[in-house]
Amino acid sequence: MRIGRAALSAIIMGSIALSAATAWAHGERSQEPFMRMRTITFYDTKWSKARVKPGETMDLTGKFHTFSEWPRAVNLPESIFLHYSVPGPSMLKKEAWMNGMPVINATSTVLGGDYDYRMGIMGRVTGTYHVHPMVNIEGGGPLVGGGEFVTVDGDWSNFTNTITTIDGQTVDMETYGRSRIIGWWLLWTFMGVFWLVWWVRRPFVRRLFQVGVVPEEELVSAGDRTLAMVLVVATVVIVAIGYVTTNGAFPITIPLQTGRMHAPELKPTTEFTPYAHATIKARPITAVYTVPGRSLGMVLEVTNGSGKPQHVGGFITANLQFRDPALFPDSRLKIKVEPAGPINPGQTATISVDATDAEWEYQRLAELIYDSDSRYGGLLEFFDADKNRQIVEVGGPVIPSFEGGATALSGGGKWRPTSQYK
Repeated sequence: MRIGRAALSAIIMGSIALSAATAWAHGERSQEPFMRMRTITFYDTKWSKARVKPGETMDLTGKFHTFSEWPRAVNLPESIFLHYSVPGPSMLKKEAWMNGMPVINATSTVLGGDYDYRMGIMGRVTGTYHVHPMVNIEGGGPLVGGGEFVTVDGDWSNFTNTITTIDGQTVDMETYGRSRIIGWWLLWTFMGVFWLVWWVRRPFVRRLFQVGVVPEEELVSAGDRTLAMVLVVATVVIVAIGYVTTNGAFPITIPLQTGRMHAPELKPTTEFTPYAHATIKARPITAVYTVPGRSLGMVLEVTNGSGKPQHVGGFITANLQFRDPALFPDSRLKIKVEPAGPINPGQTATISVDATDAEWEYQRLAELIYDSDSRYGGLLEFFDADKNRQIVEVGGPVIPSFEGGATALSGGGKWRPTSQYK
């Protein structure tokens, strides 16, 4: 019996540990579908290295798109801060760039814009961590992109993070000012604990019930008032002395920067055209999410305003990238486009795009049908014969279907798009 209980306990504990090991690295799944699909869409994310040593730097690069139909529940991205997400202070951000401009403080963006970014991240504490790009929105919190495991391998006991100040002094940020921090922390902790002990040492609970019942002089004595005044004066004197001595020790200082920079939108190139400059237009007609089939089907009216035939090559939403297997045979997530041929220059065509995979459930994106507005959002990728890419934003209402064979064109067998959507 003991062996059976021990084995059962081991199985339970192992299952808990396994589920925790699987889930701990994917905190982005905890965010609501509308936040991941219709706010900021990260794409083309790359990690230059999967393994770094303490003190070695890796590059986290990619692009993100600010959705035009921004949900009302989230503050507009008028003031953002580009950062990365990693468990604890295990890695350090050494530099950050957006569209070729260094961003060291808050940055403004516009809806419907595309921005590329690069962050130099240094390994610090030994371990394996899930590293994500992240954009913090003022008043709205962090929005996290997809992550990859990065291992910091090596001995970090002698890790240093040295910088050179404007007066030419070289300091280690790991230990700089540590004695001052500990000293101030101990001083204020001592004063706080002393003040609490002064009141708790007497029958504190009994006096608590006497508030408003007995005269104030019996609750707060002259000695209490004297001690309070002494501590107030001591606090002011200590702060004044600390200010004078610190200002004398560090005469050259720069205040914390609160200015907000403006990041220009991503400029188009031959190989890549962002949404603001796209010559292709896509108008959503309808969309159906099939619950049993774990499939999002979209009916779109696409107008090709470019001078070359264009293929629908992919659909990017949240942290998923579905690709047409005809153009990307090695893609893990696939879309089905009907009709499958190219859209010629000047042509307007109605097409259906179906993205089917269990990832909709695994990433908890299927819960979009339970949102208050039940809307999807994402980016369509269009490619010409030379694999030059255009990004086109698309989004709209979603109709849930609980029939196994439903598609966007069939509408679950009971509902079909009609001329009212054209």
